[in-house]
Amino acid sequence: MTAGTRRRWLPEEKMAVIKEVQEKESVAETCSKYSIDPAMNYRWKESYDSFGIDGLKAYTRRMEPDMRKLIMENARLKKLVAEEALVIDRLRELNETLAKGKNDGRRLSRQ
Repeated sequence: MTAGTRRRWLPEEKMAVIKEVQEKESVAETCSKYSIDPAMNYRWKESYDSFGIDGLKAYTRRMEPDMRKLIMENARLKKLVAEEALVIDRLRELNETLAKGKNDGRRLSRQ
């Protein structure tokens, strides 16, 4: 490929590169093999994680700005919900631990 020419990647090809990076655990080596910038791989991975295989399609860049904002907001909210679910699970575990201590007749000291 000559300087200045852009290669168009199919979603399946992007997915293959992402999988190869995960298997080899070497971003630099895999990106060098395919002559892509490591930042490109990270963008593909982020798009795939957020939107699945549809996130690797070329149209995502050309979509309307309002739609892109909504998609990004949706991804942000999904991440927030996942984080909150982790907090709730942790608090539930802590509550169960405290309840067991109370039922055993032991007192927990406050620190």
